[in-house]
Order: sequence, then structure tokens, then C-alpha cells
Amino acid sequence: MGAGSQNSCGGQLGLADHHETERGTGGELNASIARAVVRVYRGFCGRGPTKARATYHGNVVVVVLEQVMTQAERSLVARGRRDEALAMRHELHSAMRDELALVVGDLTRSRVRAVMGEAHFDPDLAAEVFVLDQEVNTRPIAARAG
Repeated sequence: MGAGSQNSCGGQLGLADHHETERGTGGELNASIARAVVRVYRGFCGRGPTKARATYHGNVVVVVLEQVMTQAERSLVARGRRDEALAMRHELHSAMRDELALVVGDLTRSRVRAVMGEAHFDPDLAAEVFVLDQEVNTRPIAARAG
């Protein structure tokens, strides 16, 4: 997180969905990851984002969250104190990083090599990017045993 949290290109954030097959993959895995990240945010911030969307491709998982700012952050931004709000968000992200890596690692059956987060205040969005030690395995569990 840092000073680069403004959407300098003025474009819209967009992600392609990568849906695979059954049992914890594709859309089901994306939904599970999004819910887990929202739970971590709620636990650390006192409230969770109102929307979350996860997608993965290869060994990268991206979660885009909407309406993430706490009341304290909104108050700072409204008073022109964006830098302080960004610093607060950075500290919150630092506190959440290990828990975020744990839940995403468990769901993807991978070790998370890196967790990177960024906040954007207008519109109120955040992104969490997870780099895994392997590609997300999209085969059903029963097929892996054989």
C-alpha cells in the first residue's frame, strides 16, 4: 500500500473469471476464497467489505473488495487526510497478512509466497494479490488420489 493507490489511469478495474470443474475449484473455490478474505477483514477491522470477488490463474489469486474503508478511514479521507488513511490501511494490512496467507493457503492447498494489498479510496476498493508456490490444482480430490 502506498501513495500509488489512486487509479491514475482512470480506468475501470476488471478481472477475468477462470472457472474450472468441481469440488473446491473454479467458481466454488473463488467464492470460498472471497468469503474467507471477507471474514479476515471483518475480524481485524470490525466490519467486512460489502462485496468481494476472487479469481485465480496459474499460481496467482486476486481478490477485489468493495466498500472496505472503516469509519475512521472515511472520516480521515473526508477531512483531506488521505495519507493518514492510507497509513492506517497499510498497518491494518500488515496485521492481517499472516491470517490472509493462512486462509488462502488452506483453500488452495498451497504455500503462499507473498501477499500484497492495495487500497483505493474513490471508489472504495481494495485488492489482495496472493502468489502461491504452485499453480492452483483444479483436479477434484478423488482424481488426485489415483
